[in-house]
Amino acid sequence: MNSGFDSPIDEDFGEIPESAKTGLFHFVVGLFVVSTVVTTLLTTVFVALIVILWGYFKPMKFFWFLTQLTISVFIISSSNLVINVPATLSLVSKEAAQSGLFSFISYLIDFCHYSIIFSNLVIAVQRAFVFFFRHSTDTAFSSPVIFIWLVSVWVLALIVEIILMTSNCKYRHDKKTPVYQLKCEVKGQTNLVVNKSLPGGIQLIENIVQIGIPILIFGIYCAIISKIAYMKQSTLSKNETSILKQSIFVFVAFQSSSIVFLIAQNIEITNVTAFLIKRFVNTMEILAGAATPTFFFFTSKEMRKFVSTRVSAASSQGASNLQVRGVRTLE
Repeated sequence: MNSGFDSPIDEDFGEIPESAKTGLFHFVVGLFVVSTVVTTLLTTVFVALIVILWGYFKPMKFFWFLTQLTISVFIISSSNLVINVPATLSLVSKEAAQSGLFSFISYLIDFCHYSIIFSNLVIAVQRAFVFFFRHSTDTAFSSPVIFIWLVSVWVLALIVEIILMTSNCKYRHDKKTPVYQLKCEVKGQTNLVVNKSLPGGIQLIENIVQIGIPILIFGIYCAIISKIAYMKQSTLSKNETSILKQSIFVFVAFQSSSIVFLIAQNIEITNVTAFLIKRFVNTMEILAGAATPTFFFFTSKEMRKFVSTRVSAASSQGASNLQVRGVRTLE
């Protein structure tokens, strides 16, 4: 890698023999490639819709956070499409994979991953305010304050990224360490790279971001659904069921990748397994990030209301034009 600027996870998994490319190998690779392509196309459409519908949805504070999340998902999916998909399909040379541009995009992917987690947390908090602290919602998410929430997402993600970058910490798997380990390296006086002990604070930050926050998000949504069910004393509506499904999907997507990666840090695995785990983690990051905007644009009552309003307006306009033509024909 270039001096002082390594990618967050070492992408050099060595040569993968043809005999190791089993059905599972092709399934994981195919799932990653298809998920990346589809998510990139979807988020491109979502970003375009956000620009077009901004004036209509601007009063809804949730839409501000959804916009920020969608932008992060678009960047992470398109960045994976640019570097990780070609690398997965062996279309990138080793020299290109060690370039500064490749490393920069790798860190950008990592930054977007953290921002997606924090965005989902802020969205969950905003929804919790609506259900549990309704009278304080307008104050907590007023026009000046909402910018603090938005900026905090990127600031927190950047802080986590800078801590890992400045400590030269990254996950590595090689023959000497056949498990994924978060290692922090430093150059000695002879420019020899040596491993230094992993600071406990860095491991704590990783555990909070990767495990603690997704559990907190899931807990907030469970509390929201529980209050809705208690207030209504009946079964959940389609919209409420959709919110619950969204929270479960986001939780499972984040936690499945965290659990798999946690296992890979405690048992010895081959370079092929390490490669598949990395691509599985990439896939879950993308899908978890895309879940919230996808659920909103395809299932939310706000979108259904907007579409029905536009359809009704178009139908009324069409009927009016038909009547005008009919009168002119009679004349």
